[in-house]
Amino acid sequence: MSASPRPTSTLDHLVVAARTLDEGRAWCRVTLGVDPTGGGKHAGLATHNTLLRLGAAEARRYLEIIAVDPDAGCTSFPRWFGLDTATVQRDIAQGPRLVAWVARCGGRDDSFAGAGGAPSTALAIETLAATTGYAAHVVRAASRGDFRWRFAFTPDGERIAGGVLPHLIQWDVAMHPCDHLPESGVQLSSLLLGAPVPDATRAMLDALAFDDSHVLVAQSASPQLVATLFTPTGTVTLD
Repeated sequence: MSASPRPTSTLDHLVVAARTLDEGRAWCRVTLGVDPTGGGKHAGLATHNTLLRLGAAEARRYLEIIAVDPDAGCTSFPRWFGLDTATVQRDIAQGPRLVAWVARCGGRDDSFAGAGGAPSTALAIETLAATTGYAAHVVRAASRGDFRWRFAFTPDGERIAGGVLPHLIQWDVAMHPCDHLPESGVQLSSLLLGAPVPDATRAMLDALAFDDSHVLVAQSASPQLVATLFTPTGTVTLD
């Protein structure tokens, strides 16, 4: 029997937060020139979203617009992407904002033995989320409609390194949201990670076995995310 592939990660989606989903849809229409589609409610997380495919379906990259679901009540733990934090709430009060990004995990970890010396079958996300120094080490199951996945949360709901480092996701079903999203005419050119200590950011991405040529690291005075998109109406920069 051949060994399962070692854990890896790559860019899955960008996250734009909005005060309301209607505000997010309007922003997408004006800023990117297209309407987002799909999405829905996140069971137990008190958020809902709508999506926009970035490029070809097989690339499996998309833009998520997310907002607090006013009809869902409270959660027993902080919402993801810092949605409950004063920083994010202040930022999105001025309009929808790129706040985070998510890396997709693949493979299992057969590099160490489990109980009784048998090879481990830990999910990739469980192995990568346990990386020394990685803040989002709480892995929880989540769902939306027919989609099931596992997600790496920070215990306090804060973003990682101000949003510069990715949260991790591992899909528990064979299908991916991009398989059902229509062509949008929007493509990702690059995602720039601005960090006060770029070498530390690169080192953590290496530790997460991250590989995607669209993601670049540069130095900046404070944490910064800058996504450059090609749209039907021209090049758009999100920051």
